[in-house]
Amino acid sequence: MSKYIRRARPSLQKFVELVRCQTPGDYRPNKAILPGLLQRTCQGYPKLDALLRIANEGARIDLIRPLPKQDGFPRNHPSAVERINVLRRNIRKEQDLWRCLVVDADIITIWPEIFISPFGVVDKGEGDPSTTGRVIHDLSSPDGESVNHLTDRSTVTDVTFEHCSSIAREISKCTRQNPGADVKVMAGDIASAYRNACTHSACVFACAGHIPEDNAIIIDLSAAFGWAGSAGTYSVLGGAVAFIHGSSTDAAHPDGYYNYHWVDDHVNVTADIGSCCADVERSLRFAMAAVMGPSAVNEDKFSPWCTRQKVLGLIFDTSPATVAMPASKITKARNMIANALQSDKLSRSKFRSLLGSLRHVATCIRPARSFLQRLREGEQRLHRYANVRISPPMRDDLLWWRYILHNPLLNGVPLCYFYALPEPDFTVFTDSSDEGICALVPALRLALTYRFSAAEIQLIRDLKRGADNGFDINYRELLACAFAVQAWGEVWQAACSRGRPTHIHIRVDNISAIT
Repeated sequence: MSKYIRRARPSLQKFVELVRCQTPGDYRPNKAILPGLLQRTCQGYPKLDALLRIANEGARIDLIRPLPKQDGFPRNHPSAVERINVLRRNIRKEQDLWRCLVVDADIITIWPEIFISPFGVVDKGEGDPSTTGRVIHDLSSPDGESVNHLTDRSTVTDVTFEHCSSIAREISKCTRQNPGADVKVMAGDIASAYRNACTHSACVFACAGHIPEDNAIIIDLSAAFGWAGSAGTYSVLGGAVAFIHGSSTDAAHPDGYYNYHWVDDHVNVTADIGSCCADVERSLRFAMAAVMGPSAVNEDKFSPWCTRQKVLGLIFDTSPATVAMPASKITKARNMIANALQSDKLSRSKFRSLLGSLRHVATCIRPARSFLQRLREGEQRLHRYANVRISPPMRDDLLWWRYILHNPLLNGVPLCYFYALPEPDFTVFTDSSDEGICALVPALRLALTYRFSAAEIQLIRDLKRGADNGFDINYRELLACAFAVQAWGEVWQAACSRGRPTHIHIRVDNISAIT
């Protein structure tokens, strides 16, 4: 290939068009995507115009100004150097499928417009990191002059995905509508999701990388995993699959099949009655093939219909109507917390991994979200080479997280708590002053008062004179809540027998105490 380029000296765009068999009469970069079929099956799809543009010519990378001239090849991230075998393996796979070009490094003298961005390798799932991983093309480097920084965001399709609580709502709905029937969940996956969207041949120059160990330049021909517009581009394709599938109907689903999708994952929920499960799966397979061709169906990732299914990193169990965190995810989060508590600061990558893991836990335990606020303050100050100092308030929140991660609730949160809070079993009214605290539960005719001791009143006086002793009004408001739970927790639990955790609504008249 490099010999031909040196001899014929075609432009990069013309060479890519040659490789893809693009002609003026058929400029489709991905021949598996059929615009005519999409036009018929996706009538009414809100993003149909964007879908047809991707099918007919590929995804464009529009820049607000030209990329800067590079004086040399930027260095890859240490992860790419340390795991060079994983990098080579993934690139060879893409090369065999004609989704990237691999040419000698001197070809850049013929195609000087090529812009090189560094490679990195991150862990993928629970695979062996020495042999498996995900290659990241860091199109955000260098700061301020990168492909992502110069991409015109006004031309990038907005990403719209529904929260995964939708799955819990559908399970509850199917259970109510079909008493006595098993409600089952199935997950389907599109093979090499982002790779089905090809980059426009005039824009591939912006998606290049370099492997100095092999004296090679790699030019990505598909929507690069790392480009700011790749998620929006794929959301157009994945949304089309969801649109076709969701528009299918039968006697049991007159309003269309339920279909939740997140990037390349498509999740279905239905009652196991007659041929319902088979019909829903057949519809999803047809939709995937209609949008991206028959090879789009990832057979290895099509799960069987089960009442207990792992999807999106969570375990949904329709029989007890719960959602749980996998044990491996809990262990990973616990280890991250332990490492953070033993450190004075964290690197950017470790801090972002910690926050991502804790956000995942917070999808199961709603109250835990409040302990993300001070941790996210560190995220706002992040830049590429920064370390995040673990401040005392952040350390306090990490201690709370350590406690949360040992809570047995993670083994199974009732679905009604996952997608929305149920009506409270009891409402508690609390208040605090300079003299004491009180709490009331009108439904149970309970009242609690506590008068501060002389020592505590002295703390309040000192605080008003400027002392920083922590005994402020916010602390006292929360102290009233804690006293109420300590005094009446067992009473509340004994008064409720609904097979789910007791829901207590505590009303505090000081908003600053809980924000």
